[in-house]
Amino acid sequence: MTITKTIRLGVAAVAIATLLNGCVTENHTTPLAASSSTAAPRSMEAAEAAVARIPGAEFKAARAWDGTTAYVIATLSVTDAFSGDPAALIDYSLAQLGSQNEVDRGRLVRFSFEGPGQNADTTKALLASLGIDSARYAGGSSLELANQDLDDRYGPWPAAVPEPPASLITNG
Repeated sequence: MTITKTIRLGVAAVAIATLLNGCVTENHTTPLAASSSTAAPRSMEAAEAAVARIPGAEFKAARAWDGTTAYVIATLSVTDAFSGDPAALIDYSLAQLGSQNEVDRGRLVRFSFEGPGQNADTTKALLASLGIDSARYAGGSSLELANQDLDDRYGPWPAAVPEPPASLITNG
């Protein structure tokens, strides 16, 4: 092989490798939103802990994937010990989700509200009362929430850390 041919093959190999490198990414989490660069770091654990301070309430959220599409799966659970307004609790929990900057929402939030008397239809009605449209996921108990509705209600991700509504605070 001539030196010229070797150089051409080397240049071609570098060009192909460069082009392929642009196609392959290892983005395991979606980058932080531009507004998050000025926000103080706030973990998902902090958001979940804020909801857990409400008696009888628990909120868990985590990154999930549908193929290569990232989203968040979030579950709000209540026990008989919860005596507050369910719509206010949903609102507060979703605001908490929006206030953390550890895991962005990705394409959507898949949301479930579990507790006495709750099902997908009652949850859908509670979300509608907050101005958040939802669609049932695959006929199950979870609902898909669009990012635009969440941004309209809570502000762009990450949003401000919410204060608990007075209706959810118990003294004692």
